[in-house]
Amino acid sequence: MSGLEEIQQSAMSGLEERVKHEAISGAEGNPDPDSSSKMIVAAMDFGTTYSGYAFKFRHEAAKKMYIKSWNKEAGSSCLPSEKAPTCVLLRGNGEFKSFGYQAETEYSEIASDGLEEDWHFFRHFKMLLHSEEGLSNETTLTDSRGFKMPALDIFTHCIKYMKDDLLDIVKKRNVDNLLTDDNILWVLTVPAIWDEPAKQFMREAAEKAGIDGDNLVLALEPEAASVYVKEMNVEVQQEMNQSRLSAFSPGTKYMIVDLGGGTVDVTVREVLDDRSLREITKASGGAWGGLRVNQQFYQYIEGIVGKELMEKLKEEYPAAHLDLEREIEQKKRNLQGDENKKISINLPGELLDLFENSKNQKLSDFVNSSDHYKGKVEMRHEKLRFDLSVTFSMFKPAVDSILHHIGELLSDSVTSGLQNIMLVGGFSDSKIIQRTVKERFKDLRVVIPQDAGLAVLKGAVLYGENPLIVSERVSRFTYGTKQFRYFLDGDPSEFREEVGGVPYCKNVFNVLAKSGQTFRVGQKVNTEVSPIIPDMTRMPVIFCQSNNPEQKYVDESCKEIGTLLVDMPDTTGGLDRIVDVSLTFGDTEVHVTGTDRSSRKKVSVSIDLLRRN
Repeated sequence: MSGLEEIQQSAMSGLEERVKHEAISGAEGNPDPDSSSKMIVAAMDFGTTYSGYAFKFRHEAAKKMYIKSWNKEAGSSCLPSEKAPTCVLLRGNGEFKSFGYQAETEYSEIASDGLEEDWHFFRHFKMLLHSEEGLSNETTLTDSRGFKMPALDIFTHCIKYMKDDLLDIVKKRNVDNLLTDDNILWVLTVPAIWDEPAKQFMREAAEKAGIDGDNLVLALEPEAASVYVKEMNVEVQQEMNQSRLSAFSPGTKYMIVDLGGGTVDVTVREVLDDRSLREITKASGGAWGGLRVNQQFYQYIEGIVGKELMEKLKEEYPAAHLDLEREIEQKKRNLQGDENKKISINLPGELLDLFENSKNQKLSDFVNSSDHYKGKVEMRHEKLRFDLSVTFSMFKPAVDSILHHIGELLSDSVTSGLQNIMLVGGFSDSKIIQRTVKERFKDLRVVIPQDAGLAVLKGAVLYGENPLIVSERVSRFTYGTKQFRYFLDGDPSEFREEVGGVPYCKNVFNVLAKSGQTFRVGQKVNTEVSPIIPDMTRMPVIFCQSNNPEQKYVDESCKEIGTLLVDMPDTTGGLDRIVDVSLTFGDTEVHVTGTDRSSRKKVSVSIDLLRRN
């Protein structure tokens, strides 16, 4: 039995709680570190496909921001130089070797020499945190060869590399004699649609990478982009010309659609009179990012050559397989047809040889003579040339999901008066995405900043300078604790349990925050916690999550996501002890504090959202 399961059993009975909401100002009770005392604000945009970092000195103008250029590492690659591929290369013993473009290049060379068995190469692994149920400190990732390693270590290596690289650059600016760890506020971006356990996982990875937790804030990706759009006069793509988009005025409602490699995050904001931002719909979205298009291209090619040969290419020629994946990514991002409106993808020679040796026929002869592919795909030399209609079909699943979701949000009465849709993120560079969104929502202004792929990163720096620029957020879920109380008429019989002849209901969902409920930043929700054993010094309380605003019981319609651990060191009161626990749901993470009611002293309260094995 895991430690969490043991805690769940012990927290099942005897818990008495009473909940109240306490509205406070945005500054009071906000546990985020004070950025005004920091010399530097440094942000990392940790993406599914690409990552990067930026920083600025607080005394410098808002637009004077340093963004890491990866030109040197990228070499002759035409992929974006302000971001590096989110991939890492480790030695056989798990020791870090390289990150980004360098990791791709080195692994390709290693694999070409047939030495990949002594190395571990990881890429596209961030999506694990979106999809993994029961995330734990021992959750594993699988490398390119099928070998499993702790996911926390892989994320930590990536964050540590960017942190150390940033510090090296700062030192070259001759400020190292003034720079201390406490002089830097670190901002780490996360998707707004992530659950709380995934956020805690990223925080623990950052702390393991050497970032002091007291100097770290998490920024929600579409929220960071919304800050950037609101604050800056940004360049707007407008056909072949450029125009300016002024900072939004109070009363303006706008939608941010953050189109990333893995996920699409959507948020709707309103600018208030004090020019802070309030969230008016809860963050939403799904796994409709650019990788979904990559997968469509890959599966189409796999359908031509056969799944068995693609698996053989991956196993026997990993360097060639990596080159194919990079070619698909590059062509997707720079989607431009030739004079015949064809999109060409170079196939590795190893795949052509595998096909010919297996089928006794050249791949080009097979494709060009097939009635099935006639008018869809042709092959010349080593290039598969896709008709634009086929290419559009690759985008269709992702595009349909995105358009449907935007439409649903616009049909909500709270978005009435919204005039602007802002497309940001690397996937927003796609002309197909831009065209379809503009065509579907002709009555609205669809805006794509010139640096749409950097909007999240730049906005994260601005957010770090002033976290209170966001004044209100909407809870994505209903949160509560698992409570044990007297059995009442109407309670489900399966939750009835008698203790000393007294009937109790053991699975009550004690609601603390409701899905769709608006919270001001720093707003507290208070609940009372009492011990179930007279000499208990730490009380575990199960923390739950549901999509239902009216959740009444802890059943199959909700899930237990973690544990509140409430210290109760003074046992003199026995069972007659109360700790007032305060939770904040208006921040980017759930924060908790506690006060002993008798002594009025602060006590330690923590929330652990990762399963501990």
